Amino acid sequence: MKRTSGRLLNDERGAVNPLLISTILLAIFLVVAAGGFIWAYMQMTEWKTNVQARVDAAVTEGKSQQKSEDDKRFLEQEKKPYRIYQGPSDMGSIRFNYPKTWSGYIATSDTTRLNVYFSPLIVPIVKEGVTPYALRISVTNRSYAETVRSYQHLVEDGKVKVSTVIIGKTKDFAGYKGVRVDGQLTETINGSVVILKLRDKTLQMFVDSHDFVNDFNKTVLATLKYEP
Repeated sequence: MKRTSGRLLNDERGAVNPLLISTILLAIFLVVAAGGFIWAYMQMTEWKTNVQARVDAAVTEGKSQQKSEDDKRFLEQEKKPYRIYQGPSDMGSIRFNYPKTWSGYIATSDTTRLNVYFSPLIVPIVKEGVTPYALRISVTNRSYAETVRSYQHLVEDGKVKVSTVIIGKTKDFAGYKGVRVDGQLTETINGSVVILKLRDKTLQMFVDSHDFVNDFNKTVLATLKYEP
C-alpha cells in the first residue's frame, strides 16, 4: 500500500474485473453456440435435401416401373382375342392361334411347300435368315431326318442346343413328337425352331427373336393342331 493525502488506498493495478470475464466468456459461448446452430442447421438442410432427392428418385422409379408394367399389360391385352391361322388341307390343315396385333403373309403356297410369315403390324420384306420375324412357318418336301441333320453343324459349333419336344399332349392325345433347336440359328437370328414330321413332309416353326418367345410357347405352340 501507499500513502496518499493522508489516506491509505488499495493498489488495484493488475486486478481482474469478474464482470468483464463473465461478459467475455458469455460472448465466446454465444459465438460457439451460434456456430454450432448454423452447422447443425446446414447439416439438417443437407439431410432433408438428400432425403427429398432420394424420395423423388424412388417416386420417379416407381412411376416408371408402374408405367412399364401398365404398358406390358396393355400390350398383352391388345393381342386378344387371338386370330386363328388355318392352313391348306394338302399341307396338313395346320391350325394355331396368334396375336391379333400380328400381320401374316403367305410367300409361297403350292403342292410342294408352304411359307408363312408373321410380324407385329406389318410384315417386313421377306429375307429368310436375315430379317427376324415373330413367327415363320415352313412346310417342305425335305424329310424330317434330313431336316434335323441340317442343324448338326450348329450343334457341333456350340451355337445351338437341341432337345426333344412333345407338342399338344393331352390325356387323350399323345402329342406331336419332334425336335426343338434353340440358339444362334444364323448370323442375325437368335431364336428357336420346332421341327415336326408332317406326313411325307416336314413342318418347321420358327421364332426369330426372344421378344416373341412367350407368344411362341404359350399361344402358338399351345394351340397347334395339324393332321400328321
